[in-house]
Amino acid sequence: MNPSKLAQLRSKTDRQLIAVIDRRLDAGCDYARRGHYIQAEKAYEEVRSLLPRVDGLTPAERHRLESKLARLGEALEERIASAGSRVQTAAFL
Repeated sequence: MNPSKLAQLRSKTDRQLIAVIDRRLDAGCDYARRGHYIQAEKAYEEVRSLLPRVDGLTPAERHRLESKLARLGEALEERIASAGSRVQTAAFL
């Protein structure tokens, strides 16, 4: 295969992967809002593993996706902190 065809294929693959990552982040945030934390955590972990594999991101695109990932992570952390405080409260009752 000629090098320009490989570059085109890689570019197309990167664009498709960016779309998958974006959809998974949206789904993860939606799951977290609805209280479906197991699915939200799966989306978070999937995106965390996929994002470093994308070479064709502009700095702005990378920042946008990393920001969405961070917001999802914060939502999951808040849930963990909230669950921990409920457990501690229950232990004192």
